[in-house]
Amino acid sequence: MRKMNYMFGALALGLGVLVGTLGVSLITNSSSPNSFISKLRGQDKIQTVSGTVSDPIKNLPITDTATTGMSVTDSHALSNKESVLAQQVITDYKQNIGIFFGAWKSTDIATFRLKLAKAYTGDLFEKHARRAEEYLVQGIGLDVSQIVFDQVDVESVSENSATLRVDYRYTARDYNLTDGAPVGEEHEQIVQVRVNLVKQNLRWLISGESTIQ
Repeated sequence: MRKMNYMFGALALGLGVLVGTLGVSLITNSSSPNSFISKLRGQDKIQTVSGTVSDPIKNLPITDTATTGMSVTDSHALSNKESVLAQQVITDYKQNIGIFFGAWKSTDIATFRLKLAKAYTGDLFEKHARRAEEYLVQGIGLDVSQIVFDQVDVESVSENSATLRVDYRYTARDYNLTDGAPVGEEHEQIVQVRVNLVKQNLRWLISGESTIQ
C-alpha cells in the first residue's frame, strides 16, 4: 500500500463564525463542573492559552499560512488520479472539522445533527451527537477561535475510502447558547488521530477516528 505524506507546517484555519457580545449575563463558566471545557481540561494534552481574545464582533477569516509539500515514501510515482483524490480528501477533511466545531453553537440537538451530517457518518456521527446533547440541553456549547493543522498524512486512498494520520490543535472556550457569547478562559487542545473517511455523494465524510498515543 502506498503511503503519501502531506506535511502542513502551521496551517492556520480561522473559523468564520460571528460571535455575540460579551457584556451579558452568563449562565455558565469554565470552573463549573458542567462546563464542557472543564471536562476537556481533565483530559491529556490540554493547556491554558494566555493572551486576549479577538474582537468578539469580528468574523475570523480563513487563512492559510503554510506551504504545502508532498513526498512519496515508496519507489513508485503517484498517478495524477491518486494525487487528485488525496488532495480532495484533505480539503474535505479540513472542512469537516470546521463544520464539526461550528455545529457546537447549535441551540438544539436537531440542528446539531443536521450540521454534523455534512461532516460525519455512521456510528461516529451518533457518538458525537449523543455527547453534544448532554451539553446543548444545558445551554452549553463550544467556541473555537483557531484551528492549526501541524501535519496531515494520507496513509491510503481509493475511489471510495481513505485513511489519514492527523495532528492538529484548536483553541476553545465554553459558549453560552442562550446569550450567544463565549465564556471563561481559552484552552488549547492537541489532537493526534487516525481518521477513516468514506465518499458519499461526491464528498468525503468522516466515518472513524482513533486516538494515537
